[in-house]
Order: sequence, then structure tokens, then C-alpha cells
Amino acid sequence: MIVLFTEEESMGECLKVIIPKLWPNSVGGLDWMGLSFQGKSDLEKSIPNKMRGWNYGNPHFVILRDNDSGDCFVLKQKLCDIAKPYKKPFSVRIVCQELESWLLGDMEAIKRAYPKAAVPKNKAKFRKPDELGNASQELARLINVHTKIDRAKNIGRYLNFQENRSRSFNIFLEKFRQLIQVHGDGD
Repeated sequence: MIVLFTEEESMGECLKVIIPKLWPNSVGGLDWMGLSFQGKSDLEKSIPNKMRGWNYGNPHFVILRDNDSGDCFVLKQKLCDIAKPYKKPFSVRIVCQELESWLLGDMEAIKRAYPKAAVPKNKAKFRKPDELGNASQELARLINVHTKIDRAKNIGRYLNFQENRSRSFNIFLEKFRQLIQVHGDGD
């Protein structure tokens, strides 16, 4: 089983539509599960309790947290230090800079989810969405939808796993596919 810890509900909702496309024969709640927290500090505070108390299956925990312009290496080390004492398999994925960078990495998915959106063609600042310091605001401006959860679910449905410009998203996909290879037997 793969257990994903996310810092907020919008990431959890996005994963709920992405994972079945990545792992079509999986069963949510059996092969994988997502647990969303109420922000970064709630996530960090909850990791020990969740990992220590987990007694279902043979889980591999994936901790997903936005970078939000922080130092990726320091942040990843901090999360590893929190999880390591529980001696359970885990991975840490840092989302650069935030979930909306993943969504902005696929302008076609945005157009499909929001046909009336003013989506720019080949605008330079969107070529490397992980470098945007304000991806959430940029996405809200493009589609005029400010509810993060709705945006995550609606755009997530259409994300193309081969054409996304977000390097962070592509690294997540690669690592998750590796976990599927290990845990794909229903473990």
C-alpha cells in the first residue's frame, strides 16, 4: 500500500483523480490512500502519530509538501528527520513551488477544464512553471476560479503525463511509477 500525506486538501483531491489514471487497476483505500492535512505545520506534527500508529498492510509513505520558495534540500531533510525514527519505508517529494505549478505545466489541461479561460499560448513565464513564485495567483487570474480544491480536481482530470512542463510533477510521476512497480501486487 502507498500512503500519501499531503499538506492540504487540494493536493489530495488532485491525487485522487491522477492516481487512478497512473495506476488503473488499483483500488483506493486498498492499494493506495491519501491523507490531507491542514497546512505544513499540521502535516509535520501529524507524521509521527500516523507513521507510529499505522498497522494496516505494508505501507510505503509518501510525504508531499510544497516548497513555497524555500530551500528544497533543507525542507526534504527536515521531513526525512521527522519520518526516519519510525523505521517504516517512506519517500519525500517536494512540490516546486506549489501544486498550481503542476497544473500550469499543462495549459491544454487548463483549457479542457475551463474552456472559457484566457489561456496564453507559449507565454514565456509559463514555460518553466516550477519557477513561478506565485503560481496559485497566476492560475486564479487565468481561469478566474479562486477555489483551490475545485481547480485541482477539474484540471487534474485532464493532466497529460507525457507533456507537462513542470519538472517537479514529472519527478513525482517517475517516483510514483517506481512505487507502483514495488507495491502493485496489492501489498
